[in-house]
Amino acid sequence: MPAPSILLLGASGYLGVPLLAEFLTHRSKFSRLAILTDESRKHKFEDAKAKGVELIIGSYLEPDSFKGFNTVLSLLGNHAMADQPSIIKACLAAKVTEFYPSEFGGDSSQGPYVTNRYFDEKNKTRAFLAETVAKNPDSGFNYTLIMCGGFMEYVMNPIFGGDEESETFTFYGSGEKREPFTSVADVCRYTVASTLMPKSPSGARSFKIPEAWYTWSEVISTISRASGVEYKPIFLPNEEAVEKAKQFKESGDADGELTFSLKALIGSLGFEAVPEPWDNDKFPEIVPVNLETALKQYFAKSKPEV
Repeated sequence: MPAPSILLLGASGYLGVPLLAEFLTHRSKFSRLAILTDESRKHKFEDAKAKGVELIIGSYLEPDSFKGFNTVLSLLGNHAMADQPSIIKACLAAKVTEFYPSEFGGDSSQGPYVTNRYFDEKNKTRAFLAETVAKNPDSGFNYTLIMCGGFMEYVMNPIFGGDEESETFTFYGSGEKREPFTSVADVCRYTVASTLMPKSPSGARSFKIPEAWYTWSEVISTISRASGVEYKPIFLPNEEAVEKAKQFKESGDADGELTFSLKALIGSLGFEAVPEPWDNDKFPEIVPVNLETALKQYFAKSKPEV
């Protein structure tokens, strides 16, 4: 298997920054490591360029941007995800052989994920990838899905319910609903390791790599231990999140609709975000951190220096 040549899209984002750092840790294993950006954003990547990362100036809708790379990882955010089918077409034309869509979460192929507004673009991309592989059997084109559950460090974001100012955690559903989580650093480690593994003969592969299950009551108590602050849990009916998502949709507020669609989904009972079996045993060299360790690191970094 030739050394992968890696091109990152969305490298300045929440996952893109630590993922690039992890790739740099293993730089000798890759023939090329590059970021695709445009002229107006290239200043964001001066540090990366100084460390030997190539900057490809171009559009992710043009095949020329991807020529010379065999592996492309999309780390695009909610709104830009709509462009992924067009990106995949450009990758196929440029003879890219491995594409990672902006997945990195729950298994959106099952349960209420299939119809939840928050996952529309992810599911459209999944369907387009499967169609692309089926229609181009001789192209060598493959894709990889990374399913990690929630990011541990992101649990304090208001989209999940954390509020550091009021020292509360608001959840739309039962505290006994459980969720799988993985630290961002470990997601990056699994992802980089996967790029060095053999490709799937079927054209598609997936890795389910959460660290563990946690009930939301356990999440809130873990936040309290890790921060040293007693967070007050506030449990509200899941139906309230459903209604708020509907109201935001009717008002034309796409971000509000997406946020409360996700809140409603997380609190829904009767399904699990990343069904077992998981694939952690395929990465024996990686020992993931638990939620309390990840949150202690998060709160240590967020405290101002004295």
